[in-house]
Amino acid sequence: MNELIDKHAEMAYAAAYRLTCNHADAADLVQEAFLRVINKAGLYNKDLDFGGWLRRVIFRVYLNRKRGESRRCEVPLEVSEADRLSPIEELSDPAGSPDSIAEKNELQADIEAALRGLPADMRACVILVDVERRGYEEAADILDWPVGSVAGRLFRARRLLRASLAGYEGEKI
Repeated sequence: MNELIDKHAEMAYAAAYRLTCNHADAADLVQEAFLRVINKAGLYNKDLDFGGWLRRVIFRVYLNRKRGESRRCEVPLEVSEADRLSPIEELSDPAGSPDSIAEKNELQADIEAALRGLPADMRACVILVDVERRGYEEAADILDWPVGSVAGRLFRARRLLRASLAGYEGEKI
């Protein structure tokens, strides 16, 4: 089991960071997911992909945490540079002009803010389907939801993202 955990640690952290947008929260999420995996090791079927099972655990732990947080009201005092969301994709062109690079950085920051503004379940769908390029069926399996629920949340999430990014109409987002 330790070999599997070591092999998938980077993937687990990357998935957790995309969900939480924060290094400390991602580390906590990964730690809790690994604890659950270790505690449930007897239930793991060695014929199945460990990475997929771990990813499912991470997403479920994340969604359970978000449900618990919705009952509390916490407002961060400030967001540090270290807590910014890592780039979804490389948007900067090293050969581009300073204005072009500044515009792309602004777009990236706006996309990150729009993603952070989504409810947890919708953000999970967008990350799985649009960022990680997983199919609806695979996302539904990871989240343990019906495919229709994934499709519905993804539709609403995209609509919210489109509204948040309305000023960028005509640009490639």
